[in-house]
Amino acid sequence: MLRLRVFVFLLSIWSFTAFSQAKITVGDPYDVIDAQSKHYFTENGEIMTVKVDKKDVIIQKMSAKTLKFLKARVYDDFPKGFTLEQVLQFKDRYYLYYSLYEDKQEQLFARELDFAAGTFKGAAKKVLSITDKIDGGRIRGGIMTLAAYQSMISADKYNFYFSYDKSALIIQYRMIPETKRDSKSFDIIGMHVFDPSMKEKWGGKVTMPYTEKKMDNLDYSVDANGNVYLVARVYNDNTTDKKDDDDRANYKIEVMKIAAGTGKITSSKVDIADKFIQRFWLYETAQGPMIGAGYYNKGNSASSADGMILFKFNTDGRVTDMKTFEIPVDVLNQYVSNKTRRKNEKKEDDDEAEATNIILNDMNVQEDGSVILIGEQQYITTSTTRMGNSTRTTTTYHYNEILITKIDASGKLAWIQKLPKSQLGGLGQGGMSYRYLSGAGSHYVLFLDNEKNMNLPKDEVPARHMDGQGGFLVCYKLNDKTGEMKKTQILDTRDVQGMELFQFKPSRTLGTALNTLVFEAYKKKKEDVLVKVVLD
Repeated sequence: MLRLRVFVFLLSIWSFTAFSQAKITVGDPYDVIDAQSKHYFTENGEIMTVKVDKKDVIIQKMSAKTLKFLKARVYDDFPKGFTLEQVLQFKDRYYLYYSLYEDKQEQLFARELDFAAGTFKGAAKKVLSITDKIDGGRIRGGIMTLAAYQSMISADKYNFYFSYDKSALIIQYRMIPETKRDSKSFDIIGMHVFDPSMKEKWGGKVTMPYTEKKMDNLDYSVDANGNVYLVARVYNDNTTDKKDDDDRANYKIEVMKIAAGTGKITSSKVDIADKFIQRFWLYETAQGPMIGAGYYNKGNSASSADGMILFKFNTDGRVTDMKTFEIPVDVLNQYVSNKTRRKNEKKEDDDEAEATNIILNDMNVQEDGSVILIGEQQYITTSTTRMGNSTRTTTTYHYNEILITKIDASGKLAWIQKLPKSQLGGLGQGGMSYRYLSGAGSHYVLFLDNEKNMNLPKDEVPARHMDGQGGFLVCYKLNDKTGEMKKTQILDTRDVQGMELFQFKPSRTLGTALNTLVFEAYKKKKEDVLVKVVLD
């Protein structure tokens, strides 16, 4: 898996001042490419897409300025049975990574792309060859996000993590244990660190110091020197109960540094007392120390959050700070029903009010050392109806409110904001969730919304947006220093210059130039178009 923060697009060239209007331009249509996986990149006023459909890989080039289709190249020379793992930008280079089981070996290949030419640069390079059997589809930190739930079918085997400056990439995987008993089995993790030319800096197998039953790995990170960092939940006994008899956490958080070259492990433990870690991410900072941050709660829920937790630790793995920041009840009570508001206020009397089903989706460690955390309420509901002698079960996917928090470089809570949103659909994520962009002293969150929510008071519940039924693309702009928000309605997907657009996904939105967004959408008649949004 690839954690989401890797693809936060830093809009250093953006400068939003007046934000009241948007100029919309629709390009000429071009032939649609139906593909199971689509990836978008932008550079020097051009767009490259990499679309993977079964055995074919299609590379397209388009102009972000004129919105014209330039060319496409189809590659059908990939080996039979290959599995797409990732398509990534690594510094100024681009790679498609795929895995292949062949000759009783697990193999990982990197095939480099030439952005300017819109082609591959020759054949793929084998970067890993593993004789041991490796596991696939592990959900990091035990939290089943909706995106992870939907990706389980592909069961990717490798995790990819970049250093802060993107000068190093760690590719991580887990060996299938010899014994299935967690109380007897020690995780063996493969770790390989590469530079942007995909030359291996170092790699090997690292045996964890505790049994699988004793520890849960929460996150990995790598620094520019190739040292790997691991944060884990280590239980105090063999019960794996997260709570002890005194309602304290029955585990400690342990930060392990795995030295480049040697694989030697040094560690530091943190007693979190009555704080229960939900999800936790590690990042290197521009200043050198590592930062770990995430959500915590005071119970045993895997998907609720009482607040944010932040660790700072030196490159030797020694923890120097631990701070927690509770979500204010007045924030929890924004955009909820009166019934929920009363429940929160009652729970707050016992210090138990919390955000439910909130999942950490994005983390942005800024150049000054401040941290932006973005969480989204995600959950699944099922309903069963009986029709005669048969039953039908319906699954509904919910992507709701967004919580965005800034912790400043000194470790203080700068601000916290809730963005109202209520999205649901029956076909997975689809066009739901959001896109986060940042730069020029502001943060931007884009998503499809119901028009009724344009001027929504904080004491009202947002109207639902149904996936697949059009929607209004909106953008929230948040001032980095103050957290002040401004909301703008950009366009109606059902009427963009007289054209209805389909299959819009926030993740396909690119920041291509000053004040400019470009995204691809389907217009029917087996044609796609590029849409450019220039914000004044």
